[in-house]
Amino acid sequence: MSDTRWKAFERRLAVALGTSRIAVTGERAGADFEDGMFVYQAKKRAGQFPAYLVDWLRGIQAAGERRDPTKIGVVILQRPRALDGDALVVVSFKAWLELHGPGGRKGTP
Repeated sequence: MSDTRWKAFERRLAVALGTSRIAVTGERAGADFEDGMFVYQAKKRAGQFPAYLVDWLRGIQAAGERRDPTKIGVVILQRPRALDGDALVVVSFKAWLELHGPGGRKGTP
C-alpha cells in the first residue's frame, strides 16, 4: 500500500507525541494513534476547513502574544442549544505539544 500524505501526517503527529501510528488492521476502531492519556484521530482535508475558525484561532493567538508571550490561544466552539460540556476546544498542534508533551501528561504531579 502506498504511503499517502494523510498516513504520513498521522505518523508525524504520533511521533511528535512520542507514540506511533496504529496500522489499519480492523482493531483500531477509528483511532489513528494514542498515548498514555488520549486517543487521537487526525484529519487532513483541503477546502473543508472553515476559514473563520482559522481566523479566530490566529486572532486569539495574537491577543495572547500581546498580553504575555507564554499565553496559548484557545478557541472554544459551541453549537446553539448544546451543552457546555459538548463544546469543542481548538488549539494549534504546536501549543498542544507544549502543553501535553510526548508520551503523556506534561507538568502534572
